[in-house]
Amino acid sequence: MSIETHSFDNASQAIEFLDRLALEENDFIFRGYTQEHYKLRTTLHRHMKIPHESWNSDIDKMLDQFRVGLAKLGMLSFQSESRLDWLEYARHHGVPTPVLDFTYSPYIALFFAFNGVRKNCEEKREEYAVVYALNINKLAWLWATLFLDPRQKYDEVMKEYNHFLYPHSELFQNGFPGMWLQFIPFPGKHNTRMHRQQGALLFDTLDYARVGVENLDELIEKHKEANTTLPDGKVEKGSPSLHKVLVNKSCVSDIFSRLELMGINGGALFMNADGVAQDVVNAHNYNAKTLYLRDTRFPSPDDTKI
Repeated sequence: MSIETHSFDNASQAIEFLDRLALEENDFIFRGYTQEHYKLRTTLHRHMKIPHESWNSDIDKMLDQFRVGLAKLGMLSFQSESRLDWLEYARHHGVPTPVLDFTYSPYIALFFAFNGVRKNCEEKREEYAVVYALNINKLAWLWATLFLDPRQKYDEVMKEYNHFLYPHSELFQNGFPGMWLQFIPFPGKHNTRMHRQQGALLFDTLDYARVGVENLDELIEKHKEANTTLPDGKVEKGSPSLHKVLVNKSCVSDIFSRLELMGINGGALFMNADGVAQDVVNAHNYNAKTLYLRDTRFPSPDDTKI
């Protein structure tokens, strides 16, 4: 089985399971969604068809427009001609790009899975947020063997496998390749938001129709891990490449209470007013202890003298 789904109605059990994936196996990256039906699709896949005749130049054009807009506002905070630097920076500010954000922290993924969720006591239907836990080594092998047969071209397969996991620093010097998957394990020095979010990126310009599926989820499910026959004749099932960890939205209070104790909130992750505003919204779900200061109190409008 290449995708395994786990459902939890208890925050402690969900976190314990995610802990085990992050700490014991150490090969996972995580991504949170507020809706369980969301798929692993980049914003560019949702924005336009990939590939089409000018999609490559369209990305460069959008990145240039982003830089021009920042320059006009005096917000061009760093100087770089690296496509990768601007790709990751633009992605974190909403520009459609062919990359998916992941984090090495399942707790940060939980924040994004529950960010903006409100407990609805009147809703009888069970609703779940989801954390994707992707085994990056298994995805590397899937990519390396997608177009190459390891029985015939093992050296080439291993070269692709290693390059997927440990890319050279000059990625995208000559443009953005089509029909390509590439793990980008570390952020650049300019993207402080990714530093705080313990982020990594997955570059994805695959034309999924060419490989007979609709999205990355289906590609992973299609390429199942082979079973292993043990010496005693027993069959050991292959471990999944992707875990979908569903967490009941009724756990929202417990999730945010625990994340607060870890110092994980919108203000810390985004370092701007928008992140703090998200904390105000999320505080409706739990008794937040860190949204107050001893020496910062504002008078009530009723107490203001005219």
